[in-house]
Amino acid sequence: MSSEKAKILTAFFQSMENLQPDDMMKMVEKHLSDDEVEIFVGHIEEFYGVQDDEELGMLAQLMVTGYLAGKYEAEKSHSPH
Repeated sequence: MSSEKAKILTAFFQSMENLQPDDMMKMVEKHLSDDEVEIFVGHIEEFYGVQDDEELGMLAQLMVTGYLAGKYEAEKSHSPH
């Protein structure tokens, strides 16, 4: 990973640390519909065999955060400096 990508991802995760739960939900809703989030949940259920609702919720949050980090990195990498 280039140092520029590392800086971009570090900045993203640092900004996530300061978010309140409502702000996090708004950010997710900006990029993904409820149906799209359900695709993540369905994948976790089917691919990993996870059935517990708490585990599904936590793993979906992790997967969505990774998706948002990738999207953020792609946007920042292609924007003029």
